[in-house]
Amino acid sequence: MSPAPHEIFTSGAPHYARYQPRYPRGLYDHLTEKFELNGTQTALDLGCGPGTLALPLSRLVARVIAVDPEPGMLEAGATIAERQNVDNIQWKRGDSSDLRALGIPALDLCVMGRSFHWMSREQVLTDLDGLVNPQGGVVLVATTPSETEWSRAVDGVRERYRTHPGGGDDGSRPEPQEPNREILRRSPFPRVTAEYWTYRIDRTLDEVIGLQFSHSSFTPARLGARKDAFERDLRTALADLGPNGRFEQTVRTEALTATRRHRAPRPG
Repeated sequence: MSPAPHEIFTSGAPHYARYQPRYPRGLYDHLTEKFELNGTQTALDLGCGPGTLALPLSRLVARVIAVDPEPGMLEAGATIAERQNVDNIQWKRGDSSDLRALGIPALDLCVMGRSFHWMSREQVLTDLDGLVNPQGGVVLVATTPSETEWSRAVDGVRERYRTHPGGGDDGSRPEPQEPNREILRRSPFPRVTAEYWTYRIDRTLDEVIGLQFSHSSFTPARLGARKDAFERDLRTALADLGPNGRFEQTVRTEALTATRRHRAPRPG
């Protein structure tokens, strides 16, 4: 029997929180400058997962509303927030289809990480037009890791364990054909700029394997009885590819910042 969608994401949540790469400090400096963040604003992290964006952002604003449809992700985020003594994040179960029913207050900023391609993108941006104040905007953040010898070895193992070899993430929405930038340019937030940061990540073998369990196709619930074999095959494939047991990779983070064509001056 196939696991239910919520079981797939819940089983991957701890791995996502622990092993997905953090966004660089430059991203938060950019948000601070672009939106004049000074600890008084309200921000929405839509599709927040375990708070990868929400937790650092909470130190720059008065309040973050973190919305995700998966309770396991919200629980993981709330646990981290408690451990870090962060008390200004409201963890709210919901999704992009019912934004207007979630009781979200006026916003200064909406951020989204890897969640936007799951959504009805045009409708979400229309709904946000009624929530984001005239000085605010929407920021889409994405990371792209470089290809390395060891990442190709991981891809080879992953392909053998997909339910539908050659396809995208099993059970997830495929990447949309029209780029996010073009969707934004047709939205109520048509002024789009892009910022980039490139940095290196150094992982252990256990961290590389833990990262695989964070992906929707390969969470423990998705793999089921094949989980141990998947891990064993990963270890075999990577055995001779990490000098001194370390696996380096370059990561590029992109932030698409979208604002209205004519931003009203900030009051005061």
